[in-house]
Amino acid sequence: MAWSKKKNGSADLSEEIGNILEASCVVRGDLRSDRGFRIDGKIEGSVESRAAIIIGESGVVSGEIRGSDVIVVGRVEGNIYASGHLDIGATGKVVGDVMAASFRIETGGTFLGTSRMGQEPEQDEEGNLRPVTALG
Repeated sequence: MAWSKKKNGSADLSEEIGNILEASCVVRGDLRSDRGFRIDGKIEGSVESRAAIIIGESGVVSGEIRGSDVIVVGRVEGNIYASGHLDIGATGKVVGDVMAASFRIETGGTFLGTSRMGQEPEQDEEGNLRPVTALG
C-alpha cells in the first residue's frame, strides 16, 4: 500500500518514513516533521508531515492528522487531512471527519464521521495543510 512514485514509476513508501514510534511509545504532545511517520504506539496530540503517515495495527492517535498519504490500520480519534490518498485498512478505525484527494476503506475497516474527497486541502504560506473552506 504505497502511493509515492519512484523515477521508474513503482511505488515505495518506505523511502519517505523517517520517524518510527514503536508500540511501547506513548507521546503526549504534537508531532511535526517533513519526513513521514510510522506510529505503532499511542499519540495524544496532532501528527503533521509533508510525507506519508502510517498508523500501524497497534497504533492509536487521539488528535488531528495532516499528511500526504495516510494509511490507518490502527485507530484514529480525530480529523484526517490527506493531500493525497487516505486508506483505512481492514483493522483500521477512524472516528472523525476526513478530507482527502482519494479515499478507500477495506472490508472490515470502520469509519464514523463525514468525508470530503477529490479536493486537495489548501496550504498556508509555510506549506502547512489546512482544510478547504468552501465546496466548489
